[in-house]
Amino acid sequence: MPRPSGAAARPLLATLLVVLGVALALVLLWQGRDQEEAGDQAASNGTEIDAEIWGVQLRQRDGDRRWRLRADYAAHYPGPGVTRLNPVHLEVLREESPPLTADSRKGRVADADNTVTLIGDVVVRDPQGYRLTTETLRYLPEANRAETQDPVKVNADFGVATGIGATLWTDSRRVKLHSEVDTTLWRRPDNGS
Repeated sequence: MPRPSGAAARPLLATLLVVLGVALALVLLWQGRDQEEAGDQAASNGTEIDAEIWGVQLRQRDGDRRWRLRADYAAHYPGPGVTRLNPVHLEVLREESPPLTADSRKGRVADADNTVTLIGDVVVRDPQGYRLTTETLRYLPEANRAETQDPVKVNADFGVATGIGATLWTDSRRVKLHSEVDTTLWRRPDNGS
């Protein structure tokens, strides 16, 4: 089959370029409309930020200082009533012992009940007992406990335990693993040697 000459190929090339240009314009128009609709939906859901703070320190609002929190960055979303934070350092104050601490990459605090959710590489430390690691942890200040449904590892000077899900009581040195528990003990917890 003979190839079209330079003059005959020009209308075909011009038609192809026009078709490609129209297709590109339609794709860009469609994407712009999707982004605009997503922005409108976010605004109607109340996901607009009404305040941003760098170097933030929070504590429980009702004046009862059960916890305090530090973060490099915080953004408050009034629609869902939540403050998003990153990275997070939480201290749970206790009357009879040093504070329980927890660190994570991100977190959020609910306006309604001050529930603190830690997200990403969560590390909880009880200076008198253990170190717990997991991916998410919800601290419920009114109940004096924290909980997760994720895999957990607990290290203590007397052994290691792993499991799926855990509850820890912040006013005592008690941790309960929910399922698939595997424990290795080097010595009895009450043995001083």
